[in-house]
Amino acid sequence: MQAPDMATQWMKLWLYDWGGANVDLFLSIQRTLADGWIWLPEFLSAVGSYWGAPAVVVLFLVWGHMSVRHAAIPLRVSLGRFVLGLPLSFAAAALTKTLFALPRPFVLLGDSVYRAASAPDSRYTMPSGHAVYIGVLTASLWPVLGRTGRIGMLLFAMAVGWSRIVLGAHFPVDVIAGFALGWACVALVGPWARRVARSLPLAGVVR
Repeated sequence: MQAPDMATQWMKLWLYDWGGANVDLFLSIQRTLADGWIWLPEFLSAVGSYWGAPAVVVLFLVWGHMSVRHAAIPLRVSLGRFVLGLPLSFAAAALTKTLFALPRPFVLLGDSVYRAASAPDSRYTMPSGHAVYIGVLTASLWPVLGRTGRIGMLLFAMAVGWSRIVLGAHFPVDVIAGFALGWACVALVGPWARRVARSLPLAGVVR
């Protein structure tokens, strides 16, 4: 029993704690923002919340309706990826949080590092739910965005991830894991997205 326990501790130390760098980076990022600017990460967290998923679906539908017919096809597929990838990624995130049961930063470091106005929606920290959602959104939109749109989407994703760390809700590894999980789930459902897209009301019009 001792050997497996030692292996588990070793994996946690280097794969999650990064030999202490995960906490050090968390504290460094937290110190980049004065308390008077706390509204900024709170705003970014609100905009990047998974509660905005229905609005994203509506925007997809409007965008597809306004597009020329040849542009509506990839939009249908992207919407299919989003609709299929989001529930899969959230189920995977919930399972991961339960399996690893890693505590939130303020549990480990004290309430002094917690700056969010509202309590977290779950006890455990890895992966970040916001990062999972943004990972799904970014991966879904990626094929239909140009260079400028992709750069903007990456900057937005980084800003949302930064906000979760600054608010004290997640460690950096939680955010990275969330992005990776969201992207992976979208890639996984890719083969089915085109089939589902045929049944979605996003026909597009010729202008």
